[in-house]
Amino acid sequence: MPIIPEEWNELDSTAGLLYELGWLLLMFIVLGSFLIFQPPFFDVKITPVRLNGSILLGVVLGVSLVVSTMSERARRFWEIHEYRFGGLLVFSLLFQAVLRLVPTWTLLTGITVSIVAIPGRIAIYLQARTE
Repeated sequence: MPIIPEEWNELDSTAGLLYELGWLLLMFIVLGSFLIFQPPFFDVKITPVRLNGSILLGVVLGVSLVVSTMSERARRFWEIHEYRFGGLLVFSLLFQAVLRLVPTWTLLTGITVSIVAIPGRIAIYLQARTE
């Protein structure tokens, strides 16, 4: 039994859009709070090179994330629950490792990804509703 209803996978689903925007907003809030409050297990040092590089990387990853939601093949891949669980598990473990190794890049890139993906996902929703 899927946790997310099947109709939420459609690009023109309002509930699916709100679900995805909720996760992106949560990512923005959590990573932003890490950036502001800096837990004792890592230190964030923002320099112009790190800021520019992470913004560039975040834009590329954010656009890739938005474009992948339009791909029928990618959406069919994520419908298989075992793949979804395995992919999210690997992603969360890699994210924690990268956050520990390069916290500034990870936090700034993650924030940029969420900022880029939110209007991109809204644009895809509006385009799908007009078709």
